[in-house]
Amino acid sequence: MSRRIGIDIGGTFTDVVYFRDGAIDRGKADTTHYDLKVGVMNALAAAAGRAGIGLAEAVKSADSIVYSTTVGTNALIERKGTRLGLITTKGFEDTVPVGRSRNFADGLEPEKKYDRGRARRPLPIVERNLIVGIQERIDNLGRVFMPIREHEIRSKVQYLVDQGVRGFVVVLLNSFVNPEHEQLIGRIITEQFPETCLGHMPVYLSHQISPKLGEYRRSMTVLLDAYLREVTEDHLVRLSDELRDGGYHRPVFVAKNTGGLSSLSRSQALHLFGSSPAATVVGADHVGSQIGTRNILVSDMGGTSFDVGVVMEGRDRVYEYDPIIDRFRVQIPYVAHWSVGAGGGSIAKLVGGHLTVGPESAGSNPGPACYNRGGDKPTVTDADVVLGYLNPENFLGGTKKLVAARAEEAITKHIAEPLGIPLLEAAWRIKQLIDGYMGQEMYRICTLISGQDPRDFVLFALGGAGPLHAAGYAEGTDVSRIATFPFSSVFGAFSTLGMDIVQSYEKSVNLNLYSYRTQSYTTANIAVFNAEVEKLIELSRRDMEEEGFDLTRISIQLELQICYGQQRQTLPVVVPQLKLATAEDIKVVCDLFNDTYAGKYGKGACYPEAGIEVVELRLNAVGPVDKYVMAQRPHTGKAGAHAGSRQAYWGPERGPVATPVYLRDSLASGFDVAGPAIVEADDTVILAPPGWLFRTDDYGIGWLERSR
Repeated sequence: MSRRIGIDIGGTFTDVVYFRDGAIDRGKADTTHYDLKVGVMNALAAAAGRAGIGLAEAVKSADSIVYSTTVGTNALIERKGTRLGLITTKGFEDTVPVGRSRNFADGLEPEKKYDRGRARRPLPIVERNLIVGIQERIDNLGRVFMPIREHEIRSKVQYLVDQGVRGFVVVLLNSFVNPEHEQLIGRIITEQFPETCLGHMPVYLSHQISPKLGEYRRSMTVLLDAYLREVTEDHLVRLSDELRDGGYHRPVFVAKNTGGLSSLSRSQALHLFGSSPAATVVGADHVGSQIGTRNILVSDMGGTSFDVGVVMEGRDRVYEYDPIIDRFRVQIPYVAHWSVGAGGGSIAKLVGGHLTVGPESAGSNPGPACYNRGGDKPTVTDADVVLGYLNPENFLGGTKKLVAARAEEAITKHIAEPLGIPLLEAAWRIKQLIDGYMGQEMYRICTLISGQDPRDFVLFALGGAGPLHAAGYAEGTDVSRIATFPFSSVFGAFSTLGMDIVQSYEKSVNLNLYSYRTQSYTTANIAVFNAEVEKLIELSRRDMEEEGFDLTRISIQLELQICYGQQRQTLPVVVPQLKLATAEDIKVVCDLFNDTYAGKYGKGACYPEAGIEVVELRLNAVGPVDKYVMAQRPHTGKAGAHAGSRQAYWGPERGPVATPVYLRDSLASGFDVAGPAIVEADDTVILAPPGWLFRTDDYGIGWLERSR
């Protein structure tokens, strides 16, 4: 059996899962923002300890180590990326600063999108004086309309160097059709600043990173990738060196937001943005397929954020094809997920006399007031302590002691006294507010964005705080069944081990499949279609060989973005064949598109008479890896370890109630109890409020179900 290690760095905690011989061991440690690899090694040591081995043995024996990180996210938020110069076609220098009309609203919370009077454009990635234009033009068919002049290139490059740039981004008009001019600029910069010199500067060419139509989004894709490259690469290389020094001599793989893994040498920096939430959706799909759950609402509540994803009909590959990163639209389709500033560390405060919670977080240091590290602001975790849901003596299995008096002091000072209400009521309001906010966001995402009825879904409660708050936010989502797992708290790290190695390749094209003029299938574009697909296949073969795969073991999937003639709205269609040969092959593709369109918009909306066009190719090469298998255990009745009871507050109507406490790891399959009840694990707490039933099944899954 293989031995694999999954790592997930969050804003508050760093999680590790050690997978060996079909079993998993968990490790959790504080995220060390001053040096992230310290937290990684601490969590890895904890997981190794649970497995009964040392840290060195765990590292040396690993067949693979998979990593997801937030380092790029933080660098973008803080605007601490590389100082870049942008070279573009003359006349298009303001494409990035002007953006699109939606640029004012992209990435903002719903209530802020409509506050146009206070709207502000996002802080720029590249300053306007660092954007230069070159006189050149290639038309949309790839023909050189205006030749480029080398002396102008050298002059503009020298100007940018004099301004202090440390890297060049080149985005020329129609370079995705003909990259000739971009390649020339790249060669000239490399000649002037060769890698052998200290002044060497990286060059990022758009046709290599995002060969797709759309000047603004293509520019932002390349700019963001270049902006995050240095800080991301530096961090990952240092982590790799640390692991190599510890005896690990294989590639470190990274989880990508596109839904797969790859080694560092085959990953772009932008692929790591939101990699952990994307991995969690893939992991939920992997688990759901084994237990027969096809419609899943994925909720991951950690210390800093609340991440939401959707698995529909057993498909995790619900891609966001027009994604926003920070406040910029980009061209890297990733597994759809949404993040909300809500977690255990979310700070409660009064604004204009009204209680609000989040999105600001206390993080891991100083953390909530109850951590007793100097933090004095009340958080959701402090409210959970005051309400009696968390045991201060048994937080994280007793490895971290909480100080209840500090939580009480913070809530009393900042919330209860200013509002003139009792302490318990203040803590209850904090919990109700954060639960309602998360439930509202999940309902909005499921109904308005995904177009689904949440009553048809099972909710997966993940993250350290997810099982504790799940019943609360399920009320607002209108969900009646919640699944919690023995590894819920580290599900992000667990999910990285449920991802296959995937390389994705995209290319904008303009190929007509069905002609509106002749009302017949167009065979004239078959040769062009096949040639473009073959180029992508060759790239996949190159990369998958480097990943160590025999080409007979990989599967290749072709997805087309198709639309009706002159229509802007496209739909993705996975086609059964990689090559076209006859008009009948084209008919198969067109029929698939018509069926997909009818399924989304209704049969009456289909209009093939307008023509059918392919505007983009997407090819996925997939290399399978060993994954965790959910094993059933014998049904042993209702035995469970009762750990006594403690006072827990269940709202003004019930007040404090002596609530039974059970130990999660000792519960047998078939155990059930009606709420209120508290089920404690060493890294999370499952809360069954009044009106909910908690039970365990043969997979070891803890289910929360409405009893009314």
